[in-house]
Amino acid sequence: LDDLLQWGSLKESAVVSSNHPLFGLHSGYEDGFHPIAHPAGGFLVQVYSTSQWIGLRPRDTYFCTVWPGWITGVSYVVFGPLMVGSTVLLYEGGPDWPSWNRWLELIDSYAVTLFLTTSSALRMMSRQEPSALTSNNDTLKAVLVTAEPLEAEVWRWSYERLASLTVPVVDSDGRRAVPVVNLYIQSEVGTFLTGNLVNYTFPPVAPGSAGPPIPGFHLDVVDERGASVRGAPGRLVVKGSWPSMPVEAPSVFRERWAGEVYDTGDEAVMLDSYIHPLGRRDPVLKVSGYRLSPGAIERAAESLPGVRAAVAAGLRDELRFEVPVLVYEGEAEPGEVRRRVREAVGPIAEPQHVFRVSSLRGARAELRAKLKRLLREKTLEEAVRELAAGQP
Repeated sequence: LDDLLQWGSLKESAVVSSNHPLFGLHSGYEDGFHPIAHPAGGFLVQVYSTSQWIGLRPRDTYFCTVWPGWITGVSYVVFGPLMVGSTVLLYEGGPDWPSWNRWLELIDSYAVTLFLTTSSALRMMSRQEPSALTSNNDTLKAVLVTAEPLEAEVWRWSYERLASLTVPVVDSDGRRAVPVVNLYIQSEVGTFLTGNLVNYTFPPVAPGSAGPPIPGFHLDVVDERGASVRGAPGRLVVKGSWPSMPVEAPSVFRERWAGEVYDTGDEAVMLDSYIHPLGRRDPVLKVSGYRLSPGAIERAAESLPGVRAAVAAGLRDELRFEVPVLVYEGEAEPGEVRRRVREAVGPIAEPQHVFRVSSLRGARAELRAKLKRLLREKTLEEAVRELAAGQP
């Protein structure tokens, strides 16, 4: 922030075409992290519109705890609120220092009207003693949540604790005045795709869902043949184009865009037009909102002498949605492997569970898919044993 302030105000503007790359960021795929660039024209139109729909107005004071390096931070800290004319509160720090009441104190101190945070943050806050959260939050008009699926029980806690007013409004529970809205976003799309629109027609909130599609997006849940399915898990797809389609993207994005349908790579259930995200269908990990590449984790482990092969996958976690699991073949100690991944990829990618096995047989993609499936169906120890034994 200090470096940014030193630049001062810019006195010259540049005129570019609507398809000129406005910014780029890296996103996690199965084989690594790849850059995506969004166009100046389409992105700015899309982020300006969605910023207003989710509740932002010039008179608002807006507090977003999401890291600015994520697409949520780029779209809804750097661009959207400032285009609308809102006041943006920036804070560098977690929710737990010097106490778990820190973020709520900031909401009170700066009269924040719109608060955006992650599902992981709310899960952690919901596990604290009620006496640890003492602020009033009486200036809030909405709480927005993103990055991962928001479980119904965490939504309920957020609604009853953070949305503390008592004026009836149109909502799934008329006792409260402040809605808690879960929104679905993806780096490749550039903005939120789903969610209840705070400033416009506001349908009832469905706890556990990410709301209905936002105007301009035709979302569907389909089976492997491409047929629409309702009430059962399927592939979450976007039908047709959208303004902020990437002007630069990795080959995997082009592979997922076929026949005017974009496959998000996520699994979801659609009920009564509401989207219920379930997580990634592919081997990509979703850890506290971060999309992590299993390939990057594996390569980091294999760069350590004494590791001949490694495979990584995500294990469901009550707080972080998923945590990395790493299985490797070699003589290196598990602690050494864990440290190497942390140093090479980052603290968020440090495997929570590391297992050494005598051998890893099979192609990398097959091992990832198998480990992911076993972690869903078996206990952690059973999954590792079956993977090492080469059983189906």
